Amino acid sequence: MSEGLSPGEPRRLLIATNHLRQLAGSEVVVLETARHFAARGCAITVFANWAAAPMAELIMAATGAPVVTDPNRVRPFAYDMAYVQHQVLGLFDYRHAADERAATRIVAGRLSRRSYLESGGWLHDRILVDHVLANSALTAEHLARIGHDAPTTVFHNAAPDGFFRPFAAKPATPRRILVVSNHLDPALADAIARLRPGIAVDHVGEGGGRVTLVTPAMIAGADLVVSIGKTVPYALASHVPVYVYDHFGGPGYLDGDNLDAAARYNFSGRCCERRLSGAEIAAEIVGSYAKGVAFAREPRQAWLDRFRQPPYLDRLLDPPLVDNAEKRRRLIETAFIPQERMLAWHVRKGHVEREMLTLEVATLQQRLRAMAPGGLVD
Repeated sequence: MSEGLSPGEPRRLLIATNHLRQLAGSEVVVLETARHFAARGCAITVFANWAAAPMAELIMAATGAPVVTDPNRVRPFAYDMAYVQHQVLGLFDYRHAADERAATRIVAGRLSRRSYLESGGWLHDRILVDHVLANSALTAEHLARIGHDAPTTVFHNAAPDGFFRPFAAKPATPRRILVVSNHLDPALADAIARLRPGIAVDHVGEGGGRVTLVTPAMIAGADLVVSIGKTVPYALASHVPVYVYDHFGGPGYLDGDNLDAAARYNFSGRCCERRLSGAEIAAEIVGSYAKGVAFAREPRQAWLDRFRQPPYLDRLLDPPLVDNAEKRRRLIETAFIPQERMLAWHVRKGHVEREMLTLEVATLQQRLRAMAPGGLVD
């Protein structure tokens, strides 16, 4: 058994989130969390209001069990620890049962300050959550402003250990560029078209050449990574030059002058309100490549360790702050909890209905394409 886990029965872990379908930010955090604790021998249950391929299949491969989508089957107090995202705590059953743990360590991941599902501050959070992992300093500051007083750690959207490797020599100009984006900015798309005649550009994400998980080998095999958000720490950990730009704009190549501001905004590109044309992006990617290489070579391991994911996830192994009997008492005695539960179920219903409608529209579009001239009719 790995360090931090006691011998005997594997610790039971609940991971709960709103949706698991796309290969995207919050879904990848769930997958990486599941893989981290599966490697440590934990027995893992994953809940989502909506689950579908491809992410649901990857979760099942990691945990050995399908994603649970019925909240009535989830009792958080039956687990030793729980990692939760989005506003799902109000969906679950907290009544006493024979297999209940004396105490359950509950850690909430907060991955944005702008999204309703990520906003935090619900009474369920205040009563049940022992610790918060915030993806950026801005998210942590937002939680403090709304009065959420649970201990909070900024985890910098950190990367699993597999991404960490020494700096490898780079060419004078990039020969292989990896672009990771599910929402490609039109100017960035134009820049890719301008670069492609002389440079191999691999666009991973919605609307790109392929939709797949970003792996350590993909990052290490690139001379340059162009992306925002969660992919940026992957590049930093791999000592690969990174150009931060997408639909929010961005600072371009990271360096010692812009890194702190970019990180404060979770490498979203919002840090500087800087917009460029496709021609300008392409010229900067090639012309300032040496700047990106110099910064990729520079960081020392002690600095990079802020982007190492396992120590943050292992906060789930710390002792709970309050036992489950006390948490239940607070739930029962807090007047607005029943209304919050209704709101959580309302949010769930709206999301599930939207996903079902999206699925129906996609099926109808597929049938219409088949009925077009030259197509096959079902």
